[in-house]
Amino acid sequence: MSDYFPADIHIGGPIPWRIVDELIQAVLAEGASPTGFGEENANEAAVREACQGGQVVSLYDNQARSGEFAKLEAFLARQHIHFDRHSTAYAEHNAENVYYRGGKAPLVVPASQAGNDLVYASEVIEILDNESLEDRENLEALRKLAASPQTAELEAIRFV
Repeated sequence: MSDYFPADIHIGGPIPWRIVDELIQAVLAEGASPTGFGEENANEAAVREACQGGQVVSLYDNQARSGEFAKLEAFLARQHIHFDRHSTAYAEHNAENVYYRGGKAPLVVPASQAGNDLVYASEVIEILDNESLEDRENLEALRKLAASPQTAELEAIRFV
């Protein structure tokens, strides 16, 4: 049995023109709102307008299954369409942010309820305790831990 709890997803970056209709149908199938939590679900005209408006398309769902948009996220990754997702913590589920920038797999990062990325203290300590690294290498390793290229700001939709 799945839990249902709040999540939001934001779609952007380069999108091939040939899949716009498929993207719109995938968005509509989620039954989420483009205006906020608890608001009216998206309709085709609103999603099409948002996609063609050269902006990031955002969707919100108070009752996302497992705090995910599983089918939409799978579609986006298959098509190499960039997205960010934030799920709040609920029961045994921790809050998380998911980033996808067209690579092999989305990057899942622990998050605060407010959507800020978190790193585990154990990861920081492991880097700092690595005696084979010099101070500069330690700093670079910490920077990579805290700011993966996949967490770069999501660009507005642009059709290619």
